[in-house]
Amino acid sequence: FYELWHEPDTPSGQQAYSQAELLVEPSMRSRPLEVTPPIEQIASLLDMRIISPGKRSLLQMGFPTYSLTTHLSTLLDKAWTVIVIDELVTGKSGPKQRAVSQVYSPSCNLEDCAELPYVLSIYFSQDDLLGITLFSAMSGHSIMFPVSWTDRDKVGRLLISYCIREVVIWVDSGIGSDILLNKIYNLLI
Repeated sequence: FYELWHEPDTPSGQQAYSQAELLVEPSMRSRPLEVTPPIEQIASLLDMRIISPGKRSLLQMGFPTYSLTTHLSTLLDKAWTVIVIDELVTGKSGPKQRAVSQVYSPSCNLEDCAELPYVLSIYFSQDDLLGITLFSAMSGHSIMFPVSWTDRDKVGRLLISYCIREVVIWVDSGIGSDILLNKIYNLLI
């Protein structure tokens, strides 16, 4: 049985926005970008209910093991990374032990692979340089190069030329979130 838990009102460093949200020019947004908790996003995507068992505020949802392959393609198509944690058989009494048994990622999924998927990593620095890395975990092929902000159209050509399934964004600690969103918007447009 695969489960997902979420503790409401717990601060999270995760900031995931849809492409549509990022493509709205920042000055035209009527409200700040909001992040829907992952459990709600996945419940909506898989058309499942979220429950709160007992008196705890912990939210929970899940599905049987045999449904993993069905839900896996849906989650990977929507760019989610799926981590499978199995219970270990130790033969000892006491608390159950669990360990990660598989990790499925949109760029590292061998099943359903029509073309070679890539991860694009973009590093935003304070001095208007972009560090670009393109990597395929399937073949080991990688490309790394710096790009000045004025030559950012090269990134657009990468997006068109390669099957990019995941994007990792690294930011210099001095760049604020509003500036970052503006830079991402200008990079995508």
